[in-house]
Amino acid sequence: MDITDSYKPGNFGATEEEAEMVNAITEKYGDVTQDGEPRLLEVMMTSSINNFIPVDKVLKYSKDSDKLYVWFVYDNFNNDVLSIEWTYLNDDYLIHTFESETGEDFGRGAFILEKPDSGWPIGKYEVKITGAGVSESVEFEIIDGPTESIPLEILSNNVTSTNSDSANEEELIAPQSGFEVEETDYSFVGEWTSNWGDMKFERSGDQIIGEYTHDSGKLVGVVNGDVFIGTWSESPSYTGPRDAGDVELKLSSDGNSFTGNWRYGSEGATWSGGWTGQRK
Repeated sequence: MDITDSYKPGNFGATEEEAEMVNAITEKYGDVTQDGEPRLLEVMMTSSINNFIPVDKVLKYSKDSDKLYVWFVYDNFNNDVLSIEWTYLNDDYLIHTFESETGEDFGRGAFILEKPDSGWPIGKYEVKITGAGVSESVEFEIIDGPTESIPLEILSNNVTSTNSDSANEEELIAPQSGFEVEETDYSFVGEWTSNWGDMKFERSGDQIIGEYTHDSGKLVGVVNGDVFIGTWSESPSYTGPRDAGDVELKLSSDGNSFTGNWRYGSEGATWSGGWTGQRK
């Protein structure tokens, strides 16, 4: 079932979180209160919206997702009509088009598509936003597996991250595999060869995300000192107990290798095997 309800304030920044959003947008794109050409900013898919701020940035939705959210900021509009067009790219099938009028100058838009009774077809999708002579689009996938999302880069130091002023070592996640956390000047970010195939780590906000060649594997986690603490998942299901579980990796003192442990499932299970890698 499609729904057309949305909320787009003419301006925002009334709450502390919204003020932080305004500051992040302003820092990246300039003062949104100044006159200029119409533009659409930060068009993204998200798994939920809290206080009209997206909680994450979705790359791939699970086929079991109840709702799909698109979120964006518009600037230099003047009561213009926006068209938000959802298309299933595999069949070039137009699912639905929302039409809604903007406020004056700048604001946010959020539009939701609800899961049809027959479920989501697996494949590639696109949302295209058009109005006032400008257009932006975002593509995403629906997969037979868990939703894949990353923290928002634009808010990595704002509303979606832990307050670094109050964070301390006791609040960081502690390894469960017996690794002693030590300070390091090196990072997991980069390319590696490992006993589970070639690997690549990237930083995304406060998280480290990675992928490796064995069974199209994926890694998501955080770093405490020189220890990566997270989860692995693999095809075909990317879910436990056989295709996902915990992983912990510890960097060498020179940052050019790591050793670690992995297991099927999560807490309470014994470690199932080792994980080693060398930096490319």
